[in-house]
Amino acid sequence: MNIKDLWIGESVRIKTSGKTGRFEGINHQGKARISVDQKILLVAAENLEVLPEKEYFPDINDYLKEQVRQEKKESVKPKIKLNHTLDLHIEKLAPAMQHEGNGRILDFQLEKSEAFIRQAIDHKFPHITIIHGKGQGILKQAIEHQLTLFHQVKITFSKNGGGAIEVWL
Repeated sequence: MNIKDLWIGESVRIKTSGKTGRFEGINHQGKARISVDQKILLVAAENLEVLPEKEYFPDINDYLKEQVRQEKKESVKPKIKLNHTLDLHIEKLAPAMQHEGNGRILDFQLEKSEAFIRQAIDHKFPHITIIHGKGQGILKQAIEHQLTLFHQVKITFSKNGGGAIEVWL
């Protein structure tokens, strides 16, 4: 056998000992490096024979079981815990926007509150709380106006000393 015809990782048997292992390469003396039981043995080429590789044919039953597992996994919807409170303070809502202009921040807050209200309605929440802060009242007025656009809103009242609005749907 020509040692240069061996491939790294190929299964071989050492003729004198009967041990089997994997070809790891050729050392500087021209001997084969064979990995056997986590040890490297140096073996002359004439003392080796290549073992036929076992062909791997996957079991169709394993494939079918995996398909069923995947289908079950996809059919189970993840349970997402939805929050009943939205804090519109920009440092909580989107810290990266803290240095934006007031108009842009207000638009972003109103966009988020509208999405939150729609989500609460879709999930049939009985009530939600929107924290707008005490500030100058601009955001509070905008939220109060926004709530009038939803016919599902039954009652709104001020909470936390005027820093939040509780909404009954």
